Amino acid sequence: MGNTNSGSNAPPSPSRWPTGGQDSTSKQIHIRTDQADGFYFTGEQLTGTVEIPLFYFQQYLNNKNNRKPTELILQQIISNDIIIELVGDATYSAEVDAAADSDGHSKHQVNVCRQRCFVILNQDNDKQSIQNNNQAETSFDQTTAQTLDTQTVPLPTTIKGIFQLQIPDALPPSLYNNRPPSVIYTLELNLSSSRYRFQIPIILSSKGCIPHPTIDIELNNNATNQHNIHLQASLIKTFYRPGEQIPVRLSYTNPQQRLIRSITVTLIQFYRIHNDQYRLQLDGKEWTFDISTMLPQREWLGETLLQLPYQPLQASFSNQSVGTTQRIECELDYRIFIELNEKKGDDIHLVLPSINVTYQK
Repeated sequence: MGNTNSGSNAPPSPSRWPTGGQDSTSKQIHIRTDQADGFYFTGEQLTGTVEIPLFYFQQYLNNKNNRKPTELILQQIISNDIIIELVGDATYSAEVDAAADSDGHSKHQVNVCRQRCFVILNQDNDKQSIQNNNQAETSFDQTTAQTLDTQTVPLPTTIKGIFQLQIPDALPPSLYNNRPPSVIYTLELNLSSSRYRFQIPIILSSKGCIPHPTIDIELNNNATNQHNIHLQASLIKTFYRPGEQIPVRLSYTNPQQRLIRSITVTLIQFYRIHNDQYRLQLDGKEWTFDISTMLPQREWLGETLLQLPYQPLQASFSNQSVGTTQRIECELDYRIFIELNEKKGDDIHLVLPSINVTYQK
């Protein structure tokens, strides 16, 4: 019957990188979301919190002409709008004149999302900090100490706030890749008092299509080579969910009893941005046939299970035009490739119709 080998991979996902550019944890801005892994569906509401050390508002505190009482300084900080923005950028490469660069390609970046919301700062910040009207001094960071008027009170060490952001529908799914193509989403906090941009990564996916009995049908395909070897493969249905196994049935007829070395089945995630393509093998199985000890078979049947990764796995995304200022096409689907390797002959390459990965029930 042949020996089988297997191998699997999971799509890359970002780590929750640090949110600030400072080397001291006491000076870092913290952005936290209600989903710890940063995975969200398009169309959902994203809720989070921010913590901003007072260090970043030193433009108010270091102003020697600022003689306002402490509580008025705090009110001024709170009254300034602080904005969280969901930013999505798609990057792809395209062929150009070979003289343009070393490999004849140019990189393009297209913005696909800019969705903003205001941070609602905690109005109790001043109440929590004003405890002793007679205190004369307070320290704002590790290097600067401010001496306030004896009539003022200490400021809080951290300004805290919450935000709620509606993720737009129909955004292309995330694709984290160290080279084009890629689709990267980040939550960004911008402060007028700082030149740094504070951000955390977000993973987005659609929920996918809703399965329906009339479209959740068997998928199959077949091919015949010049030596009359006929290869056939099929799946029992179209729709699958992350973490589900995909049974693949295979068979061939070999009337001339040609020598067959192996049959390989691979599950591929296929992402296209404009004309740039990305492929990732998620799982694979291989049958190897010992042609030195086995007689060629006229008929062969086999079945294997391919494993879809669990969340965060992006749902299938049909070909759509996206972009805020420039429109490009994006598409994400999942395909199963079968290859029959014949000794000294004509290999067969077979592709099944795309399966549909969905979170819908």
